[in-house]
Amino acid sequence: MIESMPDQLNTPHTIRFAVDRMLGRLARMLRMLGYDAFYSQQVSPEELRGLAQRDGRLILTRGEVERRFPKAARTNILSIRSESPPEQLRQVVDELHLDWESGLCTRCTECNTEIVGVEKGEVESEVPPRVFQAYSEFYRCRGCGRVYWRGSHFERIKKNLELILKRGVPGT
Repeated sequence: MIESMPDQLNTPHTIRFAVDRMLGRLARMLRMLGYDAFYSQQVSPEELRGLAQRDGRLILTRGEVERRFPKAARTNILSIRSESPPEQLRQVVDELHLDWESGLCTRCTECNTEIVGVEKGEVESEVPPRVFQAYSEFYRCRGCGRVYWRGSHFERIKKNLELILKRGVPGT
């Protein structure tokens, strides 16, 4: 469905997505990889198309492209085949040659805004005491203010992504 996609690796800063309301989990996973993935359940296909055109975004949809989008507007659409979010992510990463490692955990999975490092003392009242004691690096979303840290969950996230994307897994 995409007319011309460059062969080079697409880093989290070179491609932006407009994700339709049927793909909320995919949007969160793309954000986890560091990609700007606009998503809202309240946006109609027409509004999504307008936003994508205005902001230079690639539309990701599970809907019937032929029915929902005029023929002239189908060049910036990727039709997602699977209903399974892990398979959806694999399709997007593989077909678009996405760099899924360099931007890992640099964007808020809730509001899609970049996160930035903050001084440890700034978040003491916002994290559990054991977390504050155990970790020295903390991050905050510039949009919603959510606090992040790279705890044991970070390694699990990386391992799960490797399994989903079939990187470094024997026999795949």
